[in-house]
Amino acid sequence: MGLLRIKTINDSRGEKEAIMKFNFNLKGRQPADTRYAFIKAEVPDAQSDFIKMLLSVSLSADDPGQASHALILLREAVCQGDPEFLGRLAIDLREQRSFRDLAFLLTAELAALDGDDEKTGLLVTRIVQQPGKIPAWLDYYTRTVRRRQRPGRAVRKSLSALLNSMDEYQFSRYSAETREGIKLALQWLQPKASSRSQKALFTRILRGQVPVRTTWLQEWQVLHQQHYDSPEQRQVVLRDKWKEGISSFRIGYTALLDNLQPMLCTGVSGKVLKLAAEYLGNAAAAGPGGQSPLRLLNVYRNLQRLDQGGAGMLTEALEQAALHSSWNRSGFGRRAVSVIGMDVSSSMRHPVEGYGLVQRFDIAPLLAFSWLSRGEQVITGVIGNTWRPMQGQVRPILSAVDQFRVHDEGEAGYAINAWLVLQDLLRKRQVVDNVLIFTDCSLWDNRTFNQPAGTDISHWWRQYRRELAPKAKLYLFNLAGYGMKALETPEDGVYLLAGWQERLLDVLGIFARR
Repeated sequence: MGLLRIKTINDSRGEKEAIMKFNFNLKGRQPADTRYAFIKAEVPDAQSDFIKMLLSVSLSADDPGQASHALILLREAVCQGDPEFLGRLAIDLREQRSFRDLAFLLTAELAALDGDDEKTGLLVTRIVQQPGKIPAWLDYYTRTVRRRQRPGRAVRKSLSALLNSMDEYQFSRYSAETREGIKLALQWLQPKASSRSQKALFTRILRGQVPVRTTWLQEWQVLHQQHYDSPEQRQVVLRDKWKEGISSFRIGYTALLDNLQPMLCTGVSGKVLKLAAEYLGNAAAAGPGGQSPLRLLNVYRNLQRLDQGGAGMLTEALEQAALHSSWNRSGFGRRAVSVIGMDVSSSMRHPVEGYGLVQRFDIAPLLAFSWLSRGEQVITGVIGNTWRPMQGQVRPILSAVDQFRVHDEGEAGYAINAWLVLQDLLRKRQVVDNVLIFTDCSLWDNRTFNQPAGTDISHWWRQYRRELAPKAKLYLFNLAGYGMKALETPEDGVYLLAGWQERLLDVLGIFARR
């Protein structure tokens, strides 16, 4: 999530004496209905506000100024917070919600307060989990403390135990960045080796003497760049390498996804192509979090531009992958009735950062079709001078998004009268759980094009909640987000979101469960 790209801030931590005493079960033996009580409605306001603050830090990471201010507030809240609650929150973020970076940030703050407490050390062990994650956690810790001082005794003991659990094979499989991070961790923490063989391993790591195992992608890149006597020889060598990588599954899912065009250009056989397609469409292969549908859409459109045999089979596999994408695995919007309003003006044709063939215009229909594919009730429509509801397709997702691009600017008029969505719901007496409006400007308490009073969205939203749906939530996405906070909650049930980040839906999913 990019939380590390922030400037270290001096605070008054050194002037405060805080003794952290945890009283929670680190083995997670509590009943399922009470283990994560902090997300329920009866959560004290202070704890609820802390969760909002923590999530806001994650969404503010792309703006160093906002992130720095949010981090100052977070540190003050940690100093004054309930250690038991903070520990449970860190465990939940790490184990139940895959918010590893936030769990690292929170435990780094706790370790800076009292790293000598044994239970703090046990908490760090449970959050870090494996040696390869130690460099990332230490990066958070060194940005938390004002000076480069080592963690407390209990935390060093826990991290040393993790380093002692590492063998040479495991170390050799890490990326170059992780290996360098572990080397620095050994120099800084100076762990006591648990055996002679472990001491020898630490010494070889520090001297750079551990042989590094190459990945399939590294081997393929070497073959791709070397000189060949003829184009035919080059194609045969690369084709055989692709056959070996896919048949043995040495190639990673992401590496395959990012290199479908080079694979097709080598002329791999139909059998190999079928294996690749099955791999792409396999939910388990995509990882526990699934792939971003924006990434899948970008690859899909790249394949659409190719005049190459086998592209059709791979696009079908991408459609299968879209069914279990990260958005579909998110709890946000599940078992709810949602309205998704879409701005189709020309300014929405701006590329999404990191995806050359995906635009802001694509985000709303991609979310709508993703939710429809998993069986949710979704009302979709285009916003302009008017509100034009339309019937959404269930599947296939990616081709449905491409077909949606035929909607032209001005189809519903050139204004952004999002309040018409709420007026329509009131007129039909239709109760929904979520209203999501996607545009590239700010809409809350704002009237555009000299509209008269009573046509702003805040007026209609309050009336809708008062008369029909007191528990409904409104999400206003400003996909441009220039100079705005990443997340604001001006009143209960209203969320103003600026820009777009991949973990945004997961963050909103936590709010939705409250």
